[in-house]
Amino acid sequence: MTDEEAEPASTAAVADDRSPTAAADDSSSGRGEPANSTAESDLESGDERAAAGGDDDPSGFALAARRVRREPTLLLPFAVAGVLLTVVDWLRRDDPLPVLVTNGGDAATIRIEFAGYPTGVPATARSLEALIDLRLPYLAWGIGLEIAALLVVATAGCLTIAWSRADERSGDDRDERDDWYQSLTGRRLLSYLGLVALFDAIGRLLGWIGDGGLLLGVVIAVPLFAAFVRWFLAPAFVVDGAGPVTALRRSTRATRGIGWQVLVLVVLFGLTAGLLGGLPVGGTLLSTALVGSVHAVTIATIRAEQRRPDATS
Repeated sequence: MTDEEAEPASTAAVADDRSPTAAADDSSSGRGEPANSTAESDLESGDERAAAGGDDDPSGFALAARRVRREPTLLLPFAVAGVLLTVVDWLRRDDPLPVLVTNGGDAATIRIEFAGYPTGVPATARSLEALIDLRLPYLAWGIGLEIAALLVVATAGCLTIAWSRADERSGDDRDERDDWYQSLTGRRLLSYLGLVALFDAIGRLLGWIGDGGLLLGVVIAVPLFAAFVRWFLAPAFVVDGAGPVTALRRSTRATRGIGWQVLVLVVLFGLTAGLLGGLPVGGTLLSTALVGSVHAVTIATIRAEQRRPDATS
């Protein structure tokens, strides 16, 4: 190799030695900004995911809790629902129809109160047997009061999930408002009410069967919790426009692979609702406003995470 041939290599080596300075000059002149901005953006998004529990947290509970703390107005629909359900409790106690008081029991008793959809724990309940052989005015009153209670919970759930979903989606404000208004159409609200009524009917039926004894209750509990896990996301699919039965089917598919994490959520929400709902004063309001809200935001968050492009790729 001649000296002339070696000179370019030597010059390249000098350039390589000076590359950090050159890179710094490029960065200060603006040519390095895109790479640095991308790196900083990746770090920021990584920090946000880490704070929320990371990408390996399919439950979305940490992110949902952060959303509620950052945006406490998400508590408003279920707070109003809690007040109205408290009024329903008072009306049940005041009317002449038979009523079952469900709160204020033994403080040492641990209860899991999970209805399958975002809600709270009422202080009173009315069995179907209480509506048998009633005169028409009393029958209309009893049925109307139960429907009103379900409608209150359905409206709060639809509002909260739609609100959370609109905020999670990207796009301009007009698109988010359109999505939010579309989620609150009468058809979707009726579908959500149908889903709530379906869960309520299943709960009443299983409660009636569970009166057969402890062993039978344990046998029923296993498939019941499995159903709660698989149908956990059904309210979000109803808000997206699916009917109740279709929403249950889609939720069954969407919860595959995250069943154990969802089971933890079911137990967590059920225990918290049972604890708050058992309070002799304010139990209905607290369980509805807190557990119902976080439950609904968690459902919306999980669906938002599943719909992300990197989650489906």
